[in-house]
Order: sequence, then C-alpha cells, then structure tokens
Amino acid sequence: MYSLVGAGPVAVQALIVDAGSGWNRAPSHHTRSARENTETWTKDGMLLDRLVIIPGIRDGESILQSQSETAALPIFRADMLPNEIEELVESSMLKLFGEGRAALSTENLRPHRFGTNMGVLFDLSATVTDSPAYRGLAGAFIADDKLYMMYFLGAVPYYFDKHKNEATAIIESARLQ
Repeated sequence: MYSLVGAGPVAVQALIVDAGSGWNRAPSHHTRSARENTETWTKDGMLLDRLVIIPGIRDGESILQSQSETAALPIFRADMLPNEIEELVESSMLKLFGEGRAALSTENLRPHRFGTNMGVLFDLSATVTDSPAYRGLAGAFIADDKLYMMYFLGAVPYYFDKHKNEATAIIESARLQ
C-alpha cells in the first residue's frame, strides 16, 4: 500500500531530506532490488517517476540488493573518489535495468555540500528496452565510511520536466541528523 510522504523534513534512518508535497512512498515489494531501509517515492507512478533514497551503505556493500545469487553487483568502498562514485551508480543502475536491455550515461559531475559533508551531484540519462527513456539526477556523499545517496528518474520529456525542480531540491537538501 502506498502512503503519503508529509511535506517538510523526513528522516530515512540518519539521512534527512526536505520533502515537498504530493510524494507517495512505494511499498517495499514494488522495489525488490532496493536495499533494506531504502525508500522509493513517486508522484505519478513508478514507471513514470521515482525518487530513491538509500541511507548508510557500508564499505563492501552494494547499492542494490541482488535478486540472483550469480549476479555480481559493484560494491562501495569508503575511499572512493567522486568519479568512482559516479561509476558505481552507473554500473549499479545498468544492473537494475538489466544488462543488455539498457543504455545509461552520466555527466556533469560537480561538488555539492550536503549539510556538513561534501559530496557530488551528477546527471543521468537512461534508455531502457520496453520502457520510456529517462533523465535524472543523483546525489551522494560519504560520511563515517558510509555512502548516502539519492537519485531521481523521470520519463522524458514530460515527467522529468514536471518534477525535476522539486526532486532536485529534495536531493540537494539531504543531510545527516
């Protein structure tokens, strides 16, 4: 069952974001590849737009939860450089969409301060077989040897443009308690 996300500060474990209005929290069974404690929000439905908040990924863990014991997922290392975090997200999202079924690219890697922690923002583009094309934004930072990340994907052209500003504001507001 979907539930309404209240406007204002929302805690996802130790990560706090300033939510806008009208977001719906998806039930965990709709996001089977999501790690425990990950939240996925949508405005118009998961196929059209999604904002994903992934708190506290430990050194040696993957961003996603594998649905197959034979699938190797890229893992986070606490000493990753900004471009390596970008590559980790790109590789992980290719696994999410299905290798051979998607083309994904990232660009415009730039620094961003998340509360007292320096991190990065970068843009995403994905073309997926049997799905709409997507554009999005990802933000991530490392604190206490854990990766905190958020990303937004919206179907282009309409849904990305419709929710881009609000999703960007939520991602940029992320900080630790």
